[in-house]
Amino acid sequence: MNISSSAACFRFCLSRTFGFAMLASLLVSPTTQAVDNWEYKLDLDYGLRVDQLNWNIAGNLSGSGPNVISELRWNNVSFHQASLGYRFIGDDRWYIKGYTSSAWGFSGSFEDSDYNGDNRSLEFSRSSGDSNRSAAEDFSIAIGQQIRIDNRIGITPLVGFSSHRQTFTMTNGNQTLCDASGSPNSCNVGLGPFAGLNSTFTTHWRGPWLGLDIRVAAAKRWTTYAELEYHYNYYDAQADWNLRNDLDHPISHSQNAIGQGTHLGLGVSYAMLTPDTFFNVGFKQSRNSTQAGTHYFHHANNTVSSQRLNNVDWSSRMITIGITSQY
Repeated sequence: MNISSSAACFRFCLSRTFGFAMLASLLVSPTTQAVDNWEYKLDLDYGLRVDQLNWNIAGNLSGSGPNVISELRWNNVSFHQASLGYRFIGDDRWYIKGYTSSAWGFSGSFEDSDYNGDNRSLEFSRSSGDSNRSAAEDFSIAIGQQIRIDNRIGITPLVGFSSHRQTFTMTNGNQTLCDASGSPNSCNVGLGPFAGLNSTFTTHWRGPWLGLDIRVAAAKRWTTYAELEYHYNYYDAQADWNLRNDLDHPISHSQNAIGQGTHLGLGVSYAMLTPDTFFNVGFKQSRNSTQAGTHYFHHANNTVSSQRLNNVDWSSRMITIGITSQY
């Protein structure tokens, strides 16, 4: 799928998603009314987050030669994350929520494998190393109308937009497999650590989403909550392979594809003795993947070649603690 068709698909999904949201709002509220009373809630959270990223490419644009020629995996990339969120509730009905967050990596690893045969056979090169200086940024905003049930249960259908960026690093390289007799491709760097590796791979997932927020007053001071979201993503990425003199810098590779994903959030909130203050503990998990796209090689001689991007898989899970202030 080329860039223009990917953008067209993105615009089509975006227009349909917001069209659905407008229709749902009209069905829920047949008459337009001014919002007389707003309730404001600010969330400050700390999270311990772990991400996984995997992508692979074929030998050519048709998906053969072989069907997987190269694969990269980032495993257990761990982050400290700080997040600032907000919820605005108008007349116990209108509901606006969002957040922005930044994350700083402190541990993780990568593995890079290359193959001569189909289905990951005839591996001729494998290297690994650290990914402990990675980073991530996230942003999301959504709007919906809350459905209240006996003042204990709130269910809110939502339509939103989110953006997620990650920069995965590659340092302290170590060649663990090197087949000098491989054909048609071979490895000639030798085994063991190699100096100077300082490469980066930066991804961007963005697009509209549909979801539900569910909140239940379970006891006198306790509230449980759940977040369910389905995301449509436009994905792109850029890489800087600093040890490859045959590739351009700072953009050595780029990728684009269309994808989808899900998000699940679960937690409990406790009303503290301090007025309008709540202590929160939660768990969040996101899974995102792409359809086949295109992987571009940006060569040092200013030319660009391309191969099939088979798929990209990104997952993230996080445990959070935080404070909510209500105004």
